[in-house]
Amino acid sequence: MRTARALPWLWFWLCCYADKQEQPRKGLGQECGWAEKGWCDTSLTCVPEIFPKHGETSGPSVCRPVPQSSGCVPCAEVQCPKVKRRCPGGHVTEPCGCCQHCARQRGQVCGGPHWEGGYCGRGLTCTLFLGHAPATPPETGVCKALPGYRVNHRADPHCPWQWGCNIRAGSCDCYGIQTCHKVFLYRSRRDCLNSMHDDWRYAGKTEQEQKAAHGCTKYGCEIQGDECVCMRRSCFSLPPFRFQDDCEKQLEQTRCANVSCPTVPVPSCPPDSFLTAPYTPLHQCCPLLPALCTCAFERCPAEPTDCPPGHRAHIVTRGDGHPGTCCHRYLCRRGEEESATQKREEEED
Repeated sequence: MRTARALPWLWFWLCCYADKQEQPRKGLGQECGWAEKGWCDTSLTCVPEIFPKHGETSGPSVCRPVPQSSGCVPCAEVQCPKVKRRCPGGHVTEPCGCCQHCARQRGQVCGGPHWEGGYCGRGLTCTLFLGHAPATPPETGVCKALPGYRVNHRADPHCPWQWGCNIRAGSCDCYGIQTCHKVFLYRSRRDCLNSMHDDWRYAGKTEQEQKAAHGCTKYGCEIQGDECVCMRRSCFSLPPFRFQDDCEKQLEQTRCANVSCPTVPVPSCPPDSFLTAPYTPLHQCCPLLPALCTCAFERCPAEPTDCPPGHRAHIVTRGDGHPGTCCHRYLCRRGEEESATQKREEEED
């Protein structure tokens, strides 16, 4: 009985706590962290003095400059693309820490000055079009699997610190992590608590009762000037486009209706490579980079491990990462010569 009486007071405290207004953006060197301490201003990130473990609340944090990897410029000089509601590879924040966009998929352009070409999705690396090396901005690359080069997308030192919360086991789990990927559903503990409050408030109600409480709304988009504006609206005044992609396509067709792009022949790629997607910069109609052939390293044969007794695998042709000669070619040979594995280990040393 005491617990039941205490619940309304608990929710009163949570609601009052959630209704506190956020403080103004904090400047360089000021203490930050969560809504009660304030968020950092543009081009600054909230960095803990003592790095927290997953699931633990951090100690004091201060606003520090976003790590400026090569090719980055101040965020005030950057025009960010409009954030899409849904992305096939999820949403990411490029390593410069200024813009959110859709993670680039296999074969799409990435990197470039200020990472304007985008950041790759999980399991992919921004790689130079030719060779075996990752692309380092301002170099432009392509997203693909790069053997021997693994990126921990949940702890990437090239990415800014992110803070947020997720609901785990019925409570708000809030922490910080250095990543470019979107890993938090809620930006602050306040948003997380509000969401939990709404879930419990409408739990047990029928679907009709929930619709009556929220009102009948649906998501849609319309063209306003030179951009697509998307929001939830009343079911009785729906915009012409249900999905943002449809709106963006119509806007692009209208913008580029009278533009004639030069015809570029599409190359035929060797079996060890694949064709990349052409790259068209933001608000432009013609591709800046045409479709190109680049190595598909996942198709390269592995070093044989089933050589006959007395034989070892040797590299007879060394791949250079160029289409047509992407992969090493191996052959089992008799003799005491160094194996391909030994040669590779010596080269890495």
